[in-house]
Amino acid sequence: MITEELQKLLALQAVDTALDGCARREADAHARLSASHATIEQFRQQIKDEKRFLDDALKEHKTLEIDIKGREEQVKKYTAQMYDVKTNKEYTTLKDEIEKAKGENMKQEERLLQIMIREDELKGAAGRRAQDLAVVDAEVKKTEAEVKATLEACAAEKADLEAKRAEARGAMGAGLIRRYERIREARGGSPVARIVAAPGGKEVVCSECHITIRPQIIVEVHKQGDLVSCESCGRILYIEDAESSEVPQPTATQPG
Repeated sequence: MITEELQKLLALQAVDTALDGCARREADAHARLSASHATIEQFRQQIKDEKRFLDDALKEHKTLEIDIKGREEQVKKYTAQMYDVKTNKEYTTLKDEIEKAKGENMKQEERLLQIMIREDELKGAAGRRAQDLAVVDAEVKKTEAEVKATLEACAAEKADLEAKRAEARGAMGAGLIRRYERIREARGGSPVARIVAAPGGKEVVCSECHITIRPQIIVEVHKQGDLVSCESCGRILYIEDAESSEVPQPTATQPG
């Protein structure tokens, strides 16, 4: 039979375990929301970058067209001047300038073609991104709604559990609470552990650290006197009534 003191400890532990579960669900919900927001922000940044690339391409396109047109005007001007030159040197100079301008324009036209191809790609991507953004935005809103529901449920559950925790602690002495909290801080999770049969049934172990329990410790637990701690992890040990028959009993030794 579990003592009243152990029952109080187990009641408090059950509440704290439930509170830990709430905290994990809240943390998971916040992490999920952060990841969702990060995803859409990354997507929006990608759209901004692609728009900037398109704007840059359009500016370069305009600059190239102006340069090409300017050189074409120069070629026309130099061509007209060739009819008025007086010497071969002047003729050759104009011809070289014309060839030079045409060569530069060929390079600029090749660059312009590349820019135009890039523009088409970016414009096509912009159209697809708008559709993709709508999908991602809908997913984010769905996640926000789910996270909000989770957090609201956790808040309600925590309020109820905190009330139960205060009630459970109110029924315990200060020394017992300090011992419980000290173990919980050191070990986390469950400060109270069951003694359970190990696989094969030949030994018994602590349900938390899984280290073998000595027969003398089992005797002390059965006495139901002072609370007994696991020699390995320091948790408070108990045996449930349903498990008593499964836990091997220490063999009494006859005095010699």
